[in-house]
Amino acid sequence: MTRLAARAALTLAVSIAAVSCQFVTGLHDMHVDDSIGCGPAGTPCGGTCASGKETPPGTCGDDGTCSAEPRSCAPYACDASGTECATSCSTSRGCSDAVCDTSSGTCQACEWTPDESLPAVIRRCAPEGGGTCNEFGIDTANQPVTLDASEHPVVLVCIGDQCKGALVTCSGPFPCEVICNDNSCEDLDLRCSDTGRCSLKCNGSGCSGNVKVTCKANSCSVDCRGLDDGPTHPSIHRECGSSCSCSETPECGGGGGGGTP
Repeated sequence: MTRLAARAALTLAVSIAAVSCQFVTGLHDMHVDDSIGCGPAGTPCGGTCASGKETPPGTCGDDGTCSAEPRSCAPYACDASGTECATSCSTSRGCSDAVCDTSSGTCQACEWTPDESLPAVIRRCAPEGGGTCNEFGIDTANQPVTLDASEHPVVLVCIGDQCKGALVTCSGPFPCEVICNDNSCEDLDLRCSDTGRCSLKCNGSGCSGNVKVTCKANSCSVDCRGLDDGPTHPSIHRECGSSCSCSETPECGGGGGGGTP
């Protein structure tokens, strides 16, 4: 390389280094204002719905904020377009901390039931004969059974070994309850309905062996206050899922999980 070429190469290298330093310094000194929420004044903004909040169409002000204020869609969620709140529902996924009354297509408050005037009209299921849930009575041991709560509240009382290993599914918008007496619900799998209130009550050692409760949209509770003083040690796994109110009494020993309590 000639002396002239070497000098030209050195000059180019120094120039590149100087420009690079200026560029890095410029980045270091650059300030990004996170408080600016939209573009130049007069620019359209809003017209969106996300996380259960709708922001109507508006315009950007001189301070960089949108003139439209977000509002909650509750008890509804955002519609499928993501631009505004929904005004009806077909499932509880279209509601926010509420339950979808599919008969009217409206979102109802948590713990909703179709008719509060029917608390005394309870369809009781007896595992051994005489149960009105099943013409011939219910023997749920190690087999699936559906509790029909489409017209009235329903209660399944488990006695002896009748509910051991059973898959019990609640169906319908009315309250559905399973009561477990001594050693009657070992390996019980209770699955709540999509819309009805759901509850499990444990008496004595009724819930002492691997009981599972899968909650849905409405309120879901596990009550262990009927336990005796003996070595009951309830073993309950509660999946809260999308339940608007998921709870268990302290006597249950904190066995719940799998969702927002």
